[in-house]
Amino acid sequence: MTVGSSPRIPHAILSALMSLSALVGAEEVITASRGETVLLPCPSPFDYRYTVSVEWKKDGESSVCRYRMSNNRTSDHACDNPRFKVNADPVGLLITDVTGSDAAVYKCSVIRMIPPPAVEDFAILILQVNVPAGLMVQQVNIGNQRCVELLCSLEGLSPEQVNFTWTRGSEQLLHQNNPSNMSSTLTLCKPHWRDRDTFTCQASYSSDHTLYSKSTTIKPTDEGGSFLISLKSASRQDTPL
Repeated sequence: MTVGSSPRIPHAILSALMSLSALVGAEEVITASRGETVLLPCPSPFDYRYTVSVEWKKDGESSVCRYRMSNNRTSDHACDNPRFKVNADPVGLLITDVTGSDAAVYKCSVIRMIPPPAVEDFAILILQVNVPAGLMVQQVNIGNQRCVELLCSLEGLSPEQVNFTWTRGSEQLLHQNNPSNMSSTLTLCKPHWRDRDTFTCQASYSSDHTLYSKSTTIKPTDEGGSFLISLKSASRQDTPL
């Protein structure tokens, strides 16, 4: 993980951020590569021995993590992504197995609740992710024991038309394409999937007619009463002549 100065963030978002930064101070730019673990720090003037409420938002809209701190301890964790975790020392948001979709503008809002009156402070950070061209498959509904939802994203390439297909062996599967971010979602509920089923996502990139493929095996396990899915992936890239 390194700190840089040239974020690969959409121009409209970056422009809005710069306007905001002019009012509240310079933002920090953090650069990571896909697959790394990165810590987004949340500097605050408050003493964490007090009771504070912390919320992380991505691109100014979606809340990705919320928690409380009191006596330098965290509680009431609520993170929407299993790869996003609360880091108590130093205080911040820990993102494991970074993907291209994590690149964004993040805002950390801290509200001191006790002692009153309530006082708010916040920090702005930009996460830039270096992503080689290829497919990324991840599960997006951790904890659901009945249904599995897999997101297949083509990353590290300029936006172009992409044709996705999902298969299980020779069986073609219905899926939902998301053309705006070059991704596709496969959702299956029991009895339509079983332990150790292998699914293959293929993406045909129209710009250079390259075919990307990644196979994923799902494996339910029971750890501490929670239901997890382990993803084992292999990929190949074929370029037609």
